[in-house]
Amino acid sequence: MLLALFFTVIGYSQQQTDQGEFVFNSKLRFWHADAENLKFSNAYTFGTNFGYLTKSYKGFQVYIEGESVVALTPDLFFDGINGNVDRTNVTDVETLELNKMRVSYNDTINQTALQLKVGRQAAIVEDERFIGNVSARQDDQTFDAAKFKLQNDQKGLSFEYAYMYKFNRLLAEVGDWRSVSHAFRLAFYNNKLARVGLFAHLFDFQDDAPALSNQTFGITVDRSVVPRDKTALTYKAAFAYQQQYGDNPTDYDALLLNAEIGLAVPKAGIFSLGYEVATSDDGIASFQFPLSTGQRLHRISDVFINPPADGLQNPYFTAECRNIVWGIGGWLGYHTYFTETEGTFLGQEIDVVLYRQIIPGSLRAELTYGSFFADVDSYTDIIIFSFDFVFEL
Repeated sequence: MLLALFFTVIGYSQQQTDQGEFVFNSKLRFWHADAENLKFSNAYTFGTNFGYLTKSYKGFQVYIEGESVVALTPDLFFDGINGNVDRTNVTDVETLELNKMRVSYNDTINQTALQLKVGRQAAIVEDERFIGNVSARQDDQTFDAAKFKLQNDQKGLSFEYAYMYKFNRLLAEVGDWRSVSHAFRLAFYNNKLARVGLFAHLFDFQDDAPALSNQTFGITVDRSVVPRDKTALTYKAAFAYQQQYGDNPTDYDALLLNAEIGLAVPKAGIFSLGYEVATSDDGIASFQFPLSTGQRLHRISDVFINPPADGLQNPYFTAECRNIVWGIGGWLGYHTYFTETEGTFLGQEIDVVLYRQIIPGSLRAELTYGSFFADVDSYTDIIIFSFDFVFEL
């Protein structure tokens, strides 16, 4: 069994001047983790991000941000690279690096907004099922990329293309992947119906992670943002086809199917039922999500960021409410996991997040509980408990 407890204090400030904008945030965290056959971990870490955004000049702006993560108890936990392999893993690595540095250009041509971004930047796509920044960790995930976007709100149409030449992942520079990758997205949106996206991801991680290189083509439908003052139906769906790409030595074909339907009730919340299946190619390989943010999908444990070779079925239930009682909001998630090929039951997961604004716009308290109970020997029970204070200015 793995038991995790962490405590986080985050400070954030953003000060605008005549010359530009300064950004600063900090996170002090304690995380306790204990797994079977391993020593427990007590991880005290302090993370800081400090950046500056220049004033716009003829549509051009520059943003630069440094990142520092210091381990206060480096000998008491295993962060994935520090050598303490007899202890339970807590993926908050020490680092001092350039987290973001980008040049951007914005313009409007015939009611169409044009945006260009070149350099190190965050990339978040919809619910982060395929591409996210994994902001739950101290060292978040960024991308060295050139990104181009056109958006016409009057016509409800947008197009994006990104060329990604490096992925700066969670294990500081040791975990970074070189890349020759491309991402395309065409979206149609209507406030009364849904946002429909067509996408193509061509991910080549070269020699750093060739087994995860893939090309994925799909469609998403999303109507999860609805008016708060009336009862409304919410729904999301995704269909994607994936196969090997670049230097991936495995020849495979796999599918992803996801469907979710919910009911938004004023003053109560949004209650949703969903089902996701990542198929397997005869047990050789399954659909993969190498750049996903699992926590955004209400999966705190991160056990199944990438499905096993036999594929994965995931029926689930979620409930979200902005005001449960006394100004406390939160969400609940329940997941069950089965292999796709044989339908073998792998385990179940329960996740709960509660939060409250103590000082509106400045101080927030957050409580997180997550537990994964395995049903086969190849997986380990996981229990996570966290308490965070988030401070913003």
